[in-house]
Amino acid sequence: MVDATAHAAPAAAATPVLKRSTMKPFAPGDIFLGCTYLMNVPGDDHAGEGRILQFDRNMVPKGTLYTAGTTHLIVNLRFGPDGVLWGFDPFAHAVVRVGTDGVQLPPAHLGDRPWGNVVFPPGGDVVFGEYLKGDRPYKGGDMRALPGTNQMGYGRIARFDAQLRPVAEYDGGTAPSLTGFHGITHSALHPDGRTYTYITDLGMRVYRFDLATGTPLPDLVAFPGGPEYKQKWTTGVAYRADGTLLLLRGSFIDFIDGDGRTIKTVTLDEYGYAMITACADGRHALVANIFTGVASKVDLETGRITGQIDTGLAKPQRSLAGIAEYAGP
Repeated sequence: MVDATAHAAPAAAATPVLKRSTMKPFAPGDIFLGCTYLMNVPGDDHAGEGRILQFDRNMVPKGTLYTAGTTHLIVNLRFGPDGVLWGFDPFAHAVVRVGTDGVQLPPAHLGDRPWGNVVFPPGGDVVFGEYLKGDRPYKGGDMRALPGTNQMGYGRIARFDAQLRPVAEYDGGTAPSLTGFHGITHSALHPDGRTYTYITDLGMRVYRFDLATGTPLPDLVAFPGGPEYKQKWTTGVAYRADGTLLLLRGSFIDFIDGDGRTIKTVTLDEYGYAMITACADGRHALVANIFTGVASKVDLETGRITGQIDTGLAKPQRSLAGIAEYAGP
């Protein structure tokens, strides 16, 4: 296990003070963690100074980016086809983009909306999922309502062109939120380039949407729910190259085929895993545990955890909410 406690958050002042970033140019195999430096704001355990931690392919600490324009957790890291790293602070309606030189890019103008995840279909368009939905703010949190409304968000899918101009917006539906404010919290693009797959955190359904036709598809999975599904809900999605969906479910990963059948299950070491990404080598996945503050690399063939990064931010200092691997140019 690699101990990254040098990056952990000690007791902090109530007001964020942006520190000097040390993020390095990206190298193939680098691992990036969204891990906000929590500021101990009374009643708001998501608030703090945004950070993205950088590790090399051997999970050795490499650098830290302190993000400008954010106020809360950095969630759902993902690389675009040009190597730009994207991350989101939906509570601040902020989209973070980092160039391959490790420098944060100027903010993009994407509307005053709580976008929280992104996929990149062929042709250069960019598709966002709206992380928040409804009129119920995060308990104790300083969440921004949409301008002129009492809504935190609509939980919609939005398509932008390569110049980040809005093209279309869709309402594909979301699962009931246990928190009361979650919309589309995790998304993945099928290798076919058109099937957009998404979930609501702690839900019981895996939704699909056809980006080519702009229409919903039948659910890939719909669990019955109930007491026996407690801590077995949906917490992350990622696709393997063969179209198998890696469905993260808190303490295990279900491998789901194209017909929605579970063909394999890999058990993880702890409950609380809330983010997953497939590695470029096709064999491993990276998963992030927001409760323990540990990121793990999992061998998908054997089920073994082959490496871990301990950020030092275990519950209640939970902020490990994004994970990505740089595949290279």
